[in-house]
Amino acid sequence: MIRSLRWSLLFALTWVGCRRPEKPWPLPATSSNRFLQANAGTEYDTIVFLRLETGELHRVLRTAWDLELRPNPTQGVYEVWLNAAMYAFAVPLADSVWQRLQTPPSEGWRCDLADTAALPPLAPGQRQYFLLDRDRAEAFYKTPDQRYRKIALSWEENRLQVVAYTLTGETAGSVVLPLPTQPVYFSLEGGVRWVTVQPPWTPDLVLTRYIHPFYDQPEQFRWYPVLGVLSGPQTEVAMVSAAEKPFEDFTFADAGARAYTSRRDAIGYDWKRYDFNTGTYVLDFSRYFVVRSGPTTYYKLRFTDFYDMQGRKGCVQIEYSPL
Repeated sequence: MIRSLRWSLLFALTWVGCRRPEKPWPLPATSSNRFLQANAGTEYDTIVFLRLETGELHRVLRTAWDLELRPNPTQGVYEVWLNAAMYAFAVPLADSVWQRLQTPPSEGWRCDLADTAALPPLAPGQRQYFLLDRDRAEAFYKTPDQRYRKIALSWEENRLQVVAYTLTGETAGSVVLPLPTQPVYFSLEGGVRWVTVQPPWTPDLVLTRYIHPFYDQPEQFRWYPVLGVLSGPQTEVAMVSAAEKPFEDFTFADAGARAYTSRRDAIGYDWKRYDFNTGTYVLDFSRYFVVRSGPTTYYKLRFTDFYDMQGRKGCVQIEYSPL
């Protein structure tokens, strides 16, 4: 009995001595920053609208529309915009030339840039004629019948009219609408349809394909499609060097001392670069951005990834924080 008790006591002491004292596991430092993941797809076929205040995302396929009419109350006109995400080009034409045209011209093609529309604005009482190449890269529309539309725009009294024809002169569709106070979008697929593209809220940023000019390149390579971030209509942007001020240390007091621009491609596409040695995109961590979306509303943001968990490109992760 005594021997048994001794063995039990020895076992208990040994077990207690071998147990590690329970201590709290050290957790990594928490961050108050927010994260958004905007996935444009591996072929960049999705446009993503972002709202920083709520973290909301709104997605639409880049094939969803062909034309946008954007009211400009200051100048009393409607700006005419193509779908640059589709690499669309247009040739403005005189009425008589437009009527006779049955083959695409070799010259005169223009594309939208971030802040510059290819076509002139539409003023009251005006008519405008042009040939539209909906998809110059033939990524989706591979035949002339699919790619090209002869477009007539008119502003008569209190209404706008959009009429589309094929190259051979058949009517492809038309729509008449009262003067809109917000941007309106039209799809030319299967006629002329008024479509919804933008979210019900005002976006701060838009992840999209757009056309960037490389003026040092020959004409055939000058107008190049890139994937980048454009600013929303009420957004201003400043860029900050990380060497000047680390991202973590940037505060509201610093934001007020910055110079901001409303240029739509202020963030742009070159926060990443293509590494030909690895065949992958590499992010530029030497800089970050400050976004102003109101008189006292500021966000600092930086890009932290361009790939999803499976290694597929086009999945942009943004780290940001309200100031």
